[in-house]
Amino acid sequence: MPSLTFKTKLVISHVGLVFALLLVVTVMLERFLAADLQSERDERLVRQAKGSTEWASSGRHPHRVASRLAAIVQADVTIYDRDGCVIGTSRDGDDLVIERHDCEPPPEVAAARADGIGRATRPKADDRFNYVAVPADDGLVVRLGVSSREIEQPLAAMRARLVIAALVAAAAALVLGLLAALLVARPLRTMAAEASRIARGDYDVTFPPMPRDEFGQLADTLASLAKQLAFDMDRIRRLEITRRDFVANVTHELRTPIAAISGYAETLASGQVEPAKASQFADMMFRHAQRISALVDGLLRLAELDAASRDDLPRQPVDIFAIARGVAETLASRATEVNASIVVEVSPGARVLGDETRVEQVIENLVDNAIKYGREGGRVVISARDTDAGLAISVTDDGPGISSEHRERVFERFYRVDVGRSREKGGAGLGLAIVKHLVESMGGNIRLEAGANGGATFVVVLDRPR
Repeated sequence: MPSLTFKTKLVISHVGLVFALLLVVTVMLERFLAADLQSERDERLVRQAKGSTEWASSGRHPHRVASRLAAIVQADVTIYDRDGCVIGTSRDGDDLVIERHDCEPPPEVAAARADGIGRATRPKADDRFNYVAVPADDGLVVRLGVSSREIEQPLAAMRARLVIAALVAAAAALVLGLLAALLVARPLRTMAAEASRIARGDYDVTFPPMPRDEFGQLADTLASLAKQLAFDMDRIRRLEITRRDFVANVTHELRTPIAAISGYAETLASGQVEPAKASQFADMMFRHAQRISALVDGLLRLAELDAASRDDLPRQPVDIFAIARGVAETLASRATEVNASIVVEVSPGARVLGDETRVEQVIENLVDNAIKYGREGGRVVISARDTDAGLAISVTDDGPGISSEHRERVFERFYRVDVGRSREKGGAGLGLAIVKHLVESMGGNIRLEAGANGGATFVVVLDRPR
């Protein structure tokens, strides 16, 4: 069974609500009107019955008095004597003969003698009669009775009018419901269509101008959701590309040293290698094993940085002058191997907010790279200066430098400006990626600039203590 559309449900609910209200109003009006008519009828009967007592006590023939009163008050009139016998009635025929011999008065007659007014309602033939009895002089009692049809007729007329009103109201409700459904369903159809596009992966959704109500808010929410999903999907696609590149790069980086180690090991296992050559092969195997070890260490370090939360890092004042002097002393022997010198141009008291261990790793890695890829016999300068963004720590070498097309990518994992030279130096292409992670984990940023006299300058900016 096909489900109903929102527009159909809205129209049905609208018309149903109108019908329910009309039903409640009809029932309440009928009850109120019936109660009012009954109260008015009872009061009228009491007034008429009291006014008839003078006629009943006038000494005229009771039957004629009853008939005359019935014509005036438009009700059945019965007159009872002090013994409760019927002595006059507006009804003709056998009823008169029977009631004249019936001296057992009905309850309303006895109540009239006791309380002044007696009332009763009981069936009679195919009808129901309402009776009111009041006492008169000489122990007489006058009773008036009217049919309940006196009330049913105006109630039936009211019901007919209400049915007509209900039909008119239902027609109006149907028209108004259709108009309301069209006005409400139009933006819903638009949003449903755009939501379907989002579900299919099309996030370029647009909504026409909508009123600033709940529908407008819903449209704004869907548009915002589409933008966020588009952003997330782009990020996921980039991550997927990064993951594929990462796997390909790791595979490529491992393939060469593993193949080399395997080849050397196979040759050594043959037992047909001269001792001098065997020593050379063992040295080559050791160097390739170091490359693998450096690669694995770098990958583990990156994994640790990716998993670490920035909130867990301490942010405390770090003495850049002391760290720069310590790094220069640590790498002095490395610099001596290539006749290079390390110069510290950092003012005492220069401080940043961060983690001391990570700041030291950043500067040591940058200085080591500067020694490794700088000019033999050159200078590596560690400097620091205040900027609006924070303290800028620079490491500058006087090597061949890095051309502009490579500067934005040097911080990518496994990216090398000169692949052959980098591998010859033992690099795995992860050092600068690790440096960038370390800097960003402390809320800073790093960039590469061209040196004033050639070479390369890496600039790390970190917050200063307040």
